[in-house]
Amino acid sequence: MPSDRFARFLPLAGALAGLIFLTGLIVLRNDPPSESDVAATFDYWRDDRGQHQIVALILTPLMGFLLIFFGSGLKRRLEHGSGDSGHGTVAFGGAILAAGTFALVGMLEAAMTNSADEGNREAVYTLNQLHSYDWVAWNAAFAALLLATGLGALRNGMFPKLFAWTTVVIGATLLTPLGFFGFILLPLWLVVSGLWLAFRDRAVLRAAATSSR
Repeated sequence: MPSDRFARFLPLAGALAGLIFLTGLIVLRNDPPSESDVAATFDYWRDDRGQHQIVALILTPLMGFLLIFFGSGLKRRLEHGSGDSGHGTVAFGGAILAAGTFALVGMLEAAMTNSADEGNREAVYTLNQLHSYDWVAWNAAFAALLLATGLGALRNGMFPKLFAWTTVVIGATLLTPLGFFGFILLPLWLVVSGLWLAFRDRAVLRAAATSSR
């Protein structure tokens, strides 16, 4: 594997994305669902404006930014030792779609916060309806990413077999009514997979350096 700093950063981008993702889920755990009435939705996005703006304008764009790097790292590792299997391309495509979804979510949350500050109740309610169904794009994106990564890892051994199968199962749940539970596990998966690949690369490089002496 390449030893340059850029290549070593790619898997760590996934771990950082997972930590940011977890932070966002905690901060926005009380987001109003689509069933909320206009008044409750408006009050939520009007309150704590600074907190909402931080999530919308800093955390979500950063999450999307990091996912592009992580997806690139996954593509390189999935293609290593497995030939032209297509797993890496699908995983990278899933990462790109997920990154775009995070950017869109940031735009929606910034727009809702600003509309609430301006007192536009109907705009806030309409934007929140769109925001309530952002999981459709997320589930499709992460299902592709995890299924391709898990199946590719079973093929080239970049993850332990148990973790590879766990990745496949989480990805599959995202395409079912159990998708909520898979979505909750995504931040943990990003952290674990990113750290595993980062430390695995270091171990490979150390072994190569030792054998060349």
